[in-house]
Amino acid sequence: MDGFLSHLKPENNKEVFYSTCGPIRGNVYRHGDKVVDGYLGIPFAKAPIGELRYKKPVPADKWTEPIDCFKYGPGCPQSGAYATFLSKGVENFDEDNCLTLNVFSSRTNSTEFQKRLPVMVYFHGGAFELGSSSWIDDYSLSGTLPLKDVVVVSANYRVGPLGFFTTGDDVAKGNYGLWDQTLALKWVQEHIASFELFRRFMANSATAFCDFALRTKLLQAKVFREFAKSSGYNGDDSQSLLKWYQDQEPEKFAEVANFKQPASGLFSFVPNLDGDFFPKPLDELRKEAPKLDVIFTVGEYEGLLSMMNWSKEEPFNKTVASFFGPDLVDSVEETEKKIVEFYMKDVYATDKDAVIKRTVEFVGDISFNIGVLDAAKSCAKYGNNVYLASFDYYCKDGIEGHMAEMMPFKAATHGSETKYILGFASEIFRPTEDELKMMDIMGTMVTNFAKYGNPNGKNGPEIWEKYSADHPERYFKIDYPKSEMRNNFQNGRLKVLDEVNKNGKKYQEIVYGKKL
Repeated sequence: MDGFLSHLKPENNKEVFYSTCGPIRGNVYRHGDKVVDGYLGIPFAKAPIGELRYKKPVPADKWTEPIDCFKYGPGCPQSGAYATFLSKGVENFDEDNCLTLNVFSSRTNSTEFQKRLPVMVYFHGGAFELGSSSWIDDYSLSGTLPLKDVVVVSANYRVGPLGFFTTGDDVAKGNYGLWDQTLALKWVQEHIASFELFRRFMANSATAFCDFALRTKLLQAKVFREFAKSSGYNGDDSQSLLKWYQDQEPEKFAEVANFKQPASGLFSFVPNLDGDFFPKPLDELRKEAPKLDVIFTVGEYEGLLSMMNWSKEEPFNKTVASFFGPDLVDSVEETEKKIVEFYMKDVYATDKDAVIKRTVEFVGDISFNIGVLDAAKSCAKYGNNVYLASFDYYCKDGIEGHMAEMMPFKAATHGSETKYILGFASEIFRPTEDELKMMDIMGTMVTNFAKYGNPNGKNGPEIWEKYSADHPERYFKIDYPKSEMRNNFQNGRLKVLDEVNKNGKKYQEIVYGKKL
């Protein structure tokens, strides 16, 4: 990973800060006449090893002797097909001491928030199979949001089987990675006094409504059981299955090349509707939840990033089939036919570029866009303030790396907005003058939202309108030099997926608790 300030190195501060969790030393990041303090690798939970493996996290004990928080803690071990993208030796992954968090706070006195600064907590993406807070270059992060009157916290959580293994019953309910995130939030609540200002949520990777993000507990248990069988397990009960997973080294969970998962979608090791972390279906939980201000953003072509490893020769109907199996719908062939006809109705099979573009649109729609729109509708339905946007900005003059070369065409895709918010990218990021302006635009909107629950600011013009159920496809197009409200979110394509979801087995059970 790279950042726009990754060529700079922080100073180690020898002075001790007496936090309520224990004394710590951190880094000093200088930005002209402004200084940001950063504390990296603060333990918020005990190491999830031994008896704590495949268990909910346990809060870390407080300490009395100063610890050096100069470097990121190790990331949680990675898993799944995309784990092979990570260069060995570039990042440190280890179960021991992986549950840590990082705090960035400016020393500059705020004229508006004189006693307490708003807090923003960032959880990395990675489809619940990979990722780490250390993906973000620390110097680059310190030069973004912390300079705009907010405290920024980022945290690790367990991913893959270590974070989400379930037997589908009380032996192992799963969702440990989500409990890690919850404990990190509780740490913030206990140890950062200004946490009481945090009442907002911003999703820029996915939502629980996205197909890959949540499965029924029995289906997800089947995925874990079949993976174990493909690797030599021959038991037939929950206790022996748990024992098999307890005996495995983390590297085993990246060996998925020959594993054909018994569930639709791209990812294997994800959360489940367990009756514990998710005690009720999503619609009931949203109805009962405290009111929040919410921002949802997608990229113009969300599916573009997923196409890096996609075969250009794969027929479109085969791509559709990989997302719509009998676990999702009863009428598999009828659903596939409807999807193919809709996306390819005006495309010639010989026009490879047009077929690829429609494939990108479909993969983005089914993986992210429909779930984000459903979440926006759900939040608005129950009285939450919602802002919906599409990030369409793509800098044609920017420096591109190997990943961009692997994409079939160049445009804003999944996570493109993140580098303009946090200052980091998966490869080289040396922002142009226009990109620096976009970073200021995104940073201002995001911190406005953190401070006031409104990305337009406290007294600014309402350029970004609130999402309304009366106009469900109206959204804010983020671009440079001009951003504006638009109609027809994702060109109206999501209506066909709405129709599918009305009779979708998994969707109806997870969202409404209905078994079709």
